Amino acid sequence: NTATLDANLQSQTIDMISSLGLSFDQALSFDKKAKIEKLPYKTLFKPSLVYEHIDLNLDNPILKDKKVRKALLYGLNREELVQALFEGKQTVALHHVAPIDPWFTKNPNIITLYPYNRRMANRLLDEAGWVMGKAGIREKNGQKLSFTLMTTAGNKTREMVQTFIQEQWKSLGIEIIIKNEPARVLFSETTKKRQFGAMVMFAWVSAPENNPRSNLSCASIPTEKNSWSGQNFTGYCNPELDKLLDQLDIEFDPNKRKQIAQKIQQIYTEEIFVLPLYYRADVSVIPANLKGFELPGHMFAESNFVEDWDLQ
Repeated sequence: NTATLDANLQSQTIDMISSLGLSFDQALSFDKKAKIEKLPYKTLFKPSLVYEHIDLNLDNPILKDKKVRKALLYGLNREELVQALFEGKQTVALHHVAPIDPWFTKNPNIITLYPYNRRMANRLLDEAGWVMGKAGIREKNGQKLSFTLMTTAGNKTREMVQTFIQEQWKSLGIEIIIKNEPARVLFSETTKKRQFGAMVMFAWVSAPENNPRSNLSCASIPTEKNSWSGQNFTGYCNPELDKLLDQLDIEFDPNKRKQIAQKIQQIYTEEIFVLPLYYRADVSVIPANLKGFELPGHMFAESNFVEDWDLQ
């Protein structure tokens, strides 16, 4: 529980918190408090490979419509989100590949970009047949435009992001019902068996130049037949994408691999079955007298470089 970690740190019961500890907003708050009260700690922030996003369940009839999916992203002011909640220390995500990964691209000739555009969002929803109802919620054939948004209960940052998203989409006539679960339930049952009704917010982390087969291929859609073994929780299946994933495994030329990876990013952003939110920064709180400690920003643990640490 991130609140418990924060309390123990402030009481100096513990000396240090790794990158798997505090939520980002708590790290920002603690950093300010430590400087004001001259507590013996230093807070570190470093861009990482962690990608925060919302998986859309494509079994949901409403989310099968790509116009609705695009409207959701156009109607979300992610720049305001990262500034308001993270003071710009975390950046808006474009897709599943992080900026520190060599395969990353932001080239608009390759990928589809979704800058905040309220007018576009409203137009797409109108074209999809969702008209504004009397209660301020869009309707179609007597059905409300309503989704359940789930995430890990007790994670303060994610709960704040949920509230931000809920308010943004409400202004477009979209009802968001928040329903959170403990991580042990959300990831062992709900996402694993694709039991979330519409949306689930969480993060992926992967090594640089990693084949995303496990969460993008048709074979990775969890089903009872494959013992719920895949991580393609959206249920998106595209034979062209599968071919590209296969090519990544047998191509050894770095430039060609990068081209294949960016073609995957192109499909990912055009089909928009996942809503990118932001690339996370790793945070850690260390004793002020600990020298030589660095956050790696990648998959390896901080303690891999423990020989460089010096507690003075």
